Amino acid sequence: MEPSGTREVDRPVLHRWGAWCARHGWRVVGVWVVVLVGAALLVPRFTEGLTGSSLEVTGSESAHVAALLAEEFDTPVTEDALVVFDSAELRSDSAAYRQAVADVLGTLSEQAGVVEVENPYASGDDVLFARDGRTVLAPVGLAGDERARQEAAPSLQEVLDAATAQGPVRADLTGSSALNAAVVERQDEDIARAESVGLPIALIVLVLAFGTLVAAGLPLLLGMAAVLTAFGVLGALSGLVGFDAFVQATVTMLGLALGIDYCLFAVSRQREELAARGGDVEGSVGATMATAGKAVLFSGCTVIISVAGLMVVRAPVFRTMALGVMVAVAAMLLIGLTLLPAVLGLLGTRVDRLAIPGRRRSAGPADVARSRWARWTGVVMRRPVLVGGVTSAVLLLAVVPVGQLRLGFDVGAAAVSDTPAGRGYQLVDEKFAPGAATPLGIVVRTSEGELGDAELAALGRFTDRLLDHPEVSEVVSLGDVLTEDGGRADAATLRAARAADTDGALARLLSRDASATALLVMSRSPADSQPSLDLVRWIRDTAAPESLGEVPGLSARVGGLSGQIVDVADEVARATPLVLLIVSGLSFLLLLLAFRSLLLPLGAIAMNLLSVGAAFGLLTLVFQEGHGASLFGAEGTGFVQVYLPLLTFVVLFGLSMDYEVFLISRIKEEWGRGRDNTRAVVAGVAHTAKVITAAAAIMVVVFAAFMLTEVSEIKQLGFALSVAVLLDATLVRVVLVPALMRLSGRHNWWLPRWLDRALPRLELTEGRPGEAPAPAADRTTA
Repeated sequence: MEPSGTREVDRPVLHRWGAWCARHGWRVVGVWVVVLVGAALLVPRFTEGLTGSSLEVTGSESAHVAALLAEEFDTPVTEDALVVFDSAELRSDSAAYRQAVADVLGTLSEQAGVVEVENPYASGDDVLFARDGRTVLAPVGLAGDERARQEAAPSLQEVLDAATAQGPVRADLTGSSALNAAVVERQDEDIARAESVGLPIALIVLVLAFGTLVAAGLPLLLGMAAVLTAFGVLGALSGLVGFDAFVQATVTMLGLALGIDYCLFAVSRQREELAARGGDVEGSVGATMATAGKAVLFSGCTVIISVAGLMVVRAPVFRTMALGVMVAVAAMLLIGLTLLPAVLGLLGTRVDRLAIPGRRRSAGPADVARSRWARWTGVVMRRPVLVGGVTSAVLLLAVVPVGQLRLGFDVGAAAVSDTPAGRGYQLVDEKFAPGAATPLGIVVRTSEGELGDAELAALGRFTDRLLDHPEVSEVVSLGDVLTEDGGRADAATLRAARAADTDGALARLLSRDASATALLVMSRSPADSQPSLDLVRWIRDTAAPESLGEVPGLSARVGGLSGQIVDVADEVARATPLVLLIVSGLSFLLLLLAFRSLLLPLGAIAMNLLSVGAAFGLLTLVFQEGHGASLFGAEGTGFVQVYLPLLTFVVLFGLSMDYEVFLISRIKEEWGRGRDNTRAVVAGVAHTAKVITAAAAIMVVVFAAFMLTEVSEIKQLGFALSVAVLLDATLVRVVLVPALMRLSGRHNWWLPRWLDRALPRLELTEGRPGEAPAPAADRTTA
């Protein structure tokens, strides 16, 4: 029991706050009911406004192309899509097939958002007709921004379905927006399925850990409340910020896992405090917030700071993902520091109600003398070099494949192959040049005024150079249009064509001031394939400079989906060292303050990098190279999704710090009692291993459930996070940490005196259950 002389004002801030929330539990719960209702009303704004994966990189070459096309060309077309006609009964040269295409395109041209429709029979372009005589492509120009096009795609497909419902010809809309809309819908279904699997298993783990349904259900319910709150906040922000669909999966995954984990730590401590304080509810809740609550606050802030490192990446997709994760963690911290102590106060000793028969309700601290974790730690510390060396070798072996890591982007067509967009994309892939669905966009521009004879001649050479490349199937160029209409491509023919262009036919290819022209390049491979990415680099580095470089002021920029993938991969390569430095540096400073040691923060960072590297290595081995991919319902793609390494790195670094803080803070507490390093490590592991193992098991279950999804990046993220947490909570926390601390001995706690005096004091040690926390005046509290 705590001394009776301890005054309320002398207790730490979090102790007093926790006791206040427990004392005014119904008032706090009432406020949160209003908050959750408001959040629920805002959730549709978030989910309905989600877009497909955006690969825009601020200031990149592909971004310049998009800006030039939007600002300097009069065409309202912002995306080239395709309507894929297919029939098992009719041939494309039949009158019935021709009439069906004409009727469908006539109806489609009247729809909002459709500004250009090309009838393949009128254009006479042979490349729009499949050799088997069953499939025909009709290019369609869509208007609007990315969100508007994606919202319009399902409605346009409904129009196509209605127009072909009674006929033998099927019509499927495909392209970037149609695929994104299909992927977002499939992702919603996948997330619901993952939750239906992960949450029940998480509840089972909690029941095994606590032995009672009330204590087990509380972290689960509050984790769900955290996700709801985060979605509501993101819904409120949706009017200002556009969110990628991947943000929804990431927030759900991390919100549930962290929410359950943080509440697990607090509920475990609360039960210990109740047992030690003889049922003093307010005192135990206050002590829980001053100890486990403080560690949760510190850990959550560490995750937020780690994820904030993504803000230095010049790509909106990274920044919106970082914002989503930070909101989710902040929501969980707010719930953990307000709603959780209020509910614990209302429950009181009833937190142990509904016990599971056969399960022992262990509410008190671990008995070190009888602890299996203590015996295991003793084994590790008796052979630290052998055990630590073997474990390090295993992890380093898992890191090796990272050297072969290649970044790419999967448009998600395989995940939605049973939808019209996926079906159409597959037909284009099988019967035409796959790149036709998502062509490269190139803008050739002169700084010398209008395009003249020299510029148009260079444009002709550039076009010929592109057509000579084995990966290029077709090029739509201004030079070809001028040659077809006027017999040659020169300045005089261009002036005549502009004068005669009363219907704006040249608007797609020529800027308003005639200083720039746009080319469409169709690749023989899908836009997300390595040959298409290599084509982009060849055009930028070789074809454009050699063909256009001799004309002063003439240059070319390459955009389109393939160009965006190349740009975001380059940006990730540029930003990775900077993000690693920022995250590692800030983590070192935080751990330095928490542990007042130089060696422990350095060891923590090294071990975090090792476990994250091992997870990346296994991710590369499975999803890039395909070894064992079939076990997870996947195939080797030859690359890892381009934004996964950075995202998983910052998230895993933050998550790893959670376990580090909970473990080392308890070891430091034991060290402060007897200055015996070996005993401190053994006791610290014995006291925390059960809770850390349960927390890690829940995270692994939640993350692994998302591997059941069809969308590639979600499956890869679930794999990377679950593997990393599993490695961190097993090989790192209960093997490498004890081994390293045994080898370091008293040096674990060394800190130069001048630095000790200069650093502000941040005390994270928990103290024994039932002990009064140190007076607030004696220490700085989190």
